[in-house]
Amino acid sequence: MAAINHTLTAGTDAITGTRDTVGRWLTAGAVANTLMAGTYVAFSAVVMPLLGTKDDADFVHSMQQINTGIENPLFFTVFTAALAAPAIAAWKLRKRGGTTLMRWTLAALALYTTTVLTTSGINVPLNEALAAAGGTDPAKTRADFETTWNIWNGIRAVLSTAAAVAMAKAIRLHRRNRV
Repeated sequence: MAAINHTLTAGTDAITGTRDTVGRWLTAGAVANTLMAGTYVAFSAVVMPLLGTKDDADFVHSMQQINTGIENPLFFTVFTAALAAPAIAAWKLRKRGGTTLMRWTLAALALYTTTVLTTSGINVPLNEALAAAGGTDPAKTRADFETTWNIWNGIRAVLSTAAAVAMAKAIRLHRRNRV
């Protein structure tokens, strides 16, 4: 009887441990996605409108400095965590099948993956072209950059915000269902 009780207790501890681990990954994903959404929203609502008031040369120079400055370990950690945390949570949930919790976690992952693809396929190449232009012909450089970058940054803001909301929903389901 003691062996059975020990086995049941160990099984319960393993389930609780998995549940706690999933909860931590969901929370990390929600925090990282919220931080990334905040970054993109701040650029759309504050940074780019303020840069928009500058003349062409100041706009190009300022944006080049911002692009250099944002490439730092903290930014890359959060950027990566917003993708990795929901992926790990989904992986840990895989044995439970197509639960609503799993669907919200996968929705967040898909939304943020689209953000990453947009960033790497559109915004980063625009940033690289801006850097390569240096200070030559700031009016053309700005015209080639600003509108397209702003549109796609707005799309990233919406996608990241939706991913953060999906992660919050997943946390709520996780807590409510004690899964």
